[in-house]
Amino acid sequence: MSSFLSSVKSETTKLLTLRSTLIYFILLGGSLGGPVFLYLLLSETPLKVDFSDVGIGGMIALMICIVFGASTTAGEISTKMHAQAFLTQQSRWNWLAARGLVASVFVVFTLALAMALTVLMIVIWPGATFVGEQNNTVWSLLIGGPAFTLLALGTAALLRSRVAGIGVPLVWMLVVEPLISLGGEKFDILKKLSDVMPANTINEIQRYYTLEGYGALMEDAHTPAFYLTVLAVWVVALLALGFFRNWRADVR
Repeated sequence: MSSFLSSVKSETTKLLTLRSTLIYFILLGGSLGGPVFLYLLLSETPLKVDFSDVGIGGMIALMICIVFGASTTAGEISTKMHAQAFLTQQSRWNWLAARGLVASVFVVFTLALAMALTVLMIVIWPGATFVGEQNNTVWSLLIGGPAFTLLALGTAALLRSRVAGIGVPLVWMLVVEPLISLGGEKFDILKKLSDVMPANTINEIQRYYTLEGYGALMEDAHTPAFYLTVLAVWVVALLALGFFRNWRADVR
């Protein structure tokens, strides 16, 4: 346990001293605050804004989480920095688990701070009124952010390439899953497959509560618990593959 805590301390120091951390902090926070700022600026007043509006840039934020998780992990591997951890730490898994924990905490902190500052901006914006509804946006993003970071971390540890670690999850998210979803309109097997894909889980959770609020929820609609389970299974599976590859891979 002491070895793992030392790894967490090491990864925390590393994260806080890298210039790229500040860039990710700005990008992640700006992905939420920026779209809301433009929305307020270009909308007519008086204007009512709720938490669903705060999450307008949620998908952008999740993509940045993917880039952050994959880039920082694959960067350690490509520069052989993880080899030092193998020499100084008791077990190979320590550095990867510590990195996942530290990265997840960083993402949750940044998203929470960004949403809090965005709400403050709405409250003080002339002509805008904040309504504390659709708060599912808050907790779904606070779950989705670290989950997508860990998905990317597991993928990067498995593929051991910065380009592949970033590219594969983004292509899957932006190309493969939309095609499966489109095919699901004609083929039942693709419809069932699209229901257990990870990329759209957070959107589906938010959509569920929106439709429920309007009374337009279909009887066969999957619940948020279903989508959270799907996301958790994907995270565990990819992390398991990443940890296995990290355990077995040679360091040259």
